[in-house]
Amino acid sequence: MRLIDFRKLLMVFALVLGMAVVSSPSADAKALSLVNNTGADIVVMNCSPSSSGSWYEDVLGNSTWPAGTTVTLDFDSWAMADTWDFKVHYANGASEDWYGVNVRTVNTIILKPNGVNEYL
Repeated sequence: MRLIDFRKLLMVFALVLGMAVVSSPSADAKALSLVNNTGADIVVMNCSPSSSGSWYEDVLGNSTWPAGTTVTLDFDSWAMADTWDFKVHYANGASEDWYGVNVRTVNTIILKPNGVNEYL
């Protein structure tokens, strides 16, 4: 009769499970689509967790987000917060803010004129 070393079996199981978690995409990772239906080009977009108290740097970099187009933000699971704030700066110098958007329950934000957005 062969005896099983449960400690070794447990270590092998933990190693295999760890490799599976590292090699597979995280279920908590999130992609958020934002549609610019404002009628104006956006030159800066800042976002940050609502709890942050300050804006993160421009996620558009040196790019302009033209009216009528979509951008996608990818949230890593380790950086995921439930609610985020967004601020956009338009080419004409105006800006708008949106606070407390629950990115876990929203997949798409359609930005509309005068800050009246649609959350899908």
